[in-house]
Amino acid sequence: MLAEIGFAVLIVISVVAVVLAIRSISDRRREADRRLVGAPESGVGLVPFAPITPPAKPGTRSRFDNWFEVAVQRSGLEASPTGVVAVMILVATILGASLYIWKGQLGLAALGVVVGLAIPLSVVAFLNRRYRWKLQAEIPDAYRMLAGSVRAGQTLEQAIEFYAEQGAKPLADEFAHCAALMRLGMSPAAALQSTAERVRLLDFDLLVSTVGLYMQTGGNLVLLLERLADSVRDRNQFQGQFFAATAQSRIVALAIGITGPLILLVYLLAEPTHVQAFLQSPNGWGLMAICALLEVIGVIWLWQILRVDY
Repeated sequence: MLAEIGFAVLIVISVVAVVLAIRSISDRRREADRRLVGAPESGVGLVPFAPITPPAKPGTRSRFDNWFEVAVQRSGLEASPTGVVAVMILVATILGASLYIWKGQLGLAALGVVVGLAIPLSVVAFLNRRYRWKLQAEIPDAYRMLAGSVRAGQTLEQAIEFYAEQGAKPLADEFAHCAALMRLGMSPAAALQSTAERVRLLDFDLLVSTVGLYMQTGGNLVLLLERLADSVRDRNQFQGQFFAATAQSRIVALAIGITGPLILLVYLLAEPTHVQAFLQSPNGWGLMAICALLEVIGVIWLWQILRVDY
């Protein structure tokens, strides 16, 4: 019973850590949107546009559902969200049942179910993150190519269609979506806004605001696109330099963080007699809960230290 309670406490703490991390990411996204659009009373910020698609009713679909569907589409797995969910359930069932048959402990079986659900979800999240990195890396060259096309005498619509045909993938696929919307009768600003809702990158939102500002006030679109491309390239180079400078620290922090739980898991599976006295003691479970809490605090602390806003 103590083992089951302990594993339940660890699971709850892990869930709390994930919720805090998601909340931190959402706060960063809202802050980025606020800086992009600007406060209404201040008059500062670029020109926003109303969403093209009607907003979903509250409670119709959660943010996780939307993120999961988009992440599966961009993962390159050629599977539907329902198929990925089925794989998650299958892996969780096999892992949980195997641990229960092997050791006969419900706590380990519950841990196996959680790990089995987390592994496929982590793979999808990693592939989706890699897709976004590719998009971010291709944005400066795309803006330069748009500027060159406009300088050569093409309209903005023609420049977008040209990049959709000749540009680097996967960003060219997103511009192809934008070109398809323009062929259906949307304006370039509206089509770019709809594409920005798919891409969900701040630097692509800047393109939408730049085009909207140009269409409302006029000006030199080529110069605006070139300056935007330079700023995005500088930001990408800064982020790359920052990640390279902190790579060793992040690897060491990850190794230190997973060493303790990994050693404990190995002992629980291979040599449970070595930790049996510790797990049967109320003080032992108290120490384990404190260690888990410190692990969560360390993860959140490092997350805040290593986050970069430029």
